[in-house]
Amino acid sequence: MKITYDSKIDALNITLKSGEISRTVEIAPEVFVDLDKKGVPLYIEVLGANEKIGRKNFGDVSIGGRIVPMPNFA
Repeated sequence: MKITYDSKIDALNITLKSGEISRTVEIAPEVFVDLDKKGVPLYIEVLGANEKIGRKNFGDVSIGGRIVPMPNFA
């Protein structure tokens, strides 16, 4: 898993698994999930991340029962 933040467009990007994207689904306003041909999630993109998540909330997160440090986006 790889988590990146693009401050120029205020987008949080999460790579769950690499693969070929078959389709993209908007699961919430400005929150997109890219799926492969079997429907397996590959990537998540959150546009307007500061508004939705807030910089103060970019800290350690729990993913699959593991604590994962988020990168410093400041």
